[in-house]
Amino acid sequence: MNDISRARDEFLDAADRFPEAFRRRLAGGASRRGFLAAGVGLGAAGVLGACATKTKAASSGSGSGSGAASGSSSAAPSEGKLGADKSDSEKVVNFSNWVSYIDVDPDDKNKRPTLDTFKSETGITVNYTEDVNSNDDFFAKIHQQLAAGQDTGRDLMVLSDWMIGKLRQMGYLEPLNLANIPNFKDLLPEAANPAYDPNRKHTVPWALGFTLMGVNLKSAGLTADQAQKLSIKDMMTDAKYKGKVGYFAEMEDGVGFGLLATGADPAKFTDDQFGAAVAYVQKARDNNQIRQFTGNDYINDLTSGNYAMCMAYSGDIAQIDDPNIVWVVPAEGMLWFADNMCIPAMAAHKTNAEKFMNYMLEPKVGAALDDYISYIPSMQGADTAMADVDKDALQNQLIFPDAATKAKAHEFQNLDLKTLDKYVSQFKDVTG
Repeated sequence: MNDISRARDEFLDAADRFPEAFRRRLAGGASRRGFLAAGVGLGAAGVLGACATKTKAASSGSGSGSGAASGSSSAAPSEGKLGADKSDSEKVVNFSNWVSYIDVDPDDKNKRPTLDTFKSETGITVNYTEDVNSNDDFFAKIHQQLAAGQDTGRDLMVLSDWMIGKLRQMGYLEPLNLANIPNFKDLLPEAANPAYDPNRKHTVPWALGFTLMGVNLKSAGLTADQAQKLSIKDMMTDAKYKGKVGYFAEMEDGVGFGLLATGADPAKFTDDQFGAAVAYVQKARDNNQIRQFTGNDYINDLTSGNYAMCMAYSGDIAQIDDPNIVWVVPAEGMLWFADNMCIPAMAAHKTNAEKFMNYMLEPKVGAALDDYISYIPSMQGADTAMADVDKDALQNQLIFPDAATKAKAHEFQNLDLKTLDKYVSQFKDVTG
């Protein structure tokens, strides 16, 4: 048994025996991308555009530094097993995505213009399913089939950067045939070589964004200018905000902020630095500074004033049309994140999925999507295309961030499976 197979078997065994250690805490069932559209009644098409979830490094894709950090994987993973491609005879793509993470016709919620246009141009029907509610929950749906070398029934899925890294190391992703994705060459440099998927051999970006802070000015007793000077330390230790802080329960986000607050680099840290970051968050919890550890259920508490401030995703905050709610880059910095299209092993319509990936990298298509979901485009030419879609979006630092804004964002260190599982368990002891 090789190292990859052994790691995979150990991981699956642990997932079966201790499922709670592999699940994010989600309340309400809505995803971070869909929460606003699904439950808050705010404008769906905010102008945003951050530069990438975790993406965190100076880009959701910059692999600088994180691959060499302690706990990163040096072993070359096996590739996902190729299924019999039926794309020539079956003009379909079975696509799994997060809730409310694509544009919807304002006059008919059952129509999705991006998918309809793709069908009219290619003749390929996209069977679109919103069944990704969290990375870990979705993994639990598919990992037994992948482990058995079976088709999951999906040709395309959107998952977050760290989950991509996990699946890649387990040999569960098919390598891309770039002959079917000529637009791949037009990826922005910062999105082209992420640590979790070097040279993007298996992925194409769906959306990029930031993890930062959302602030309710009235609840915090701050002016907009004062809020812009806030730090993670202020949020976690200032008695004025005791019991009025929302904090993300997902390890990469929660520990990422803890690393920044304790002076460590989320892209390259040691076990001791990880432990110090966890202890920092634990202390804030013990002191009742944190009102609640959250998944996607933070927007209502922020807008109502239950939270003076909280960790937040850039797209969510960008869509809130309320001058009392502002986004803040903490003094210590923020995190990048990226959600990515990928093809699972044994997919039955790989070529069709790659044609869809190529379509999504067309600037006009990417601009329309990112204007609707309020995240950062990943392809060159999106700015020119956005001028025809929404000129105001070009001035939004969360959709088209400048170099100074990008420089404040940090990628999270790429981890091997054993280290990832250990860290998830350690942080779960804090969040409950």
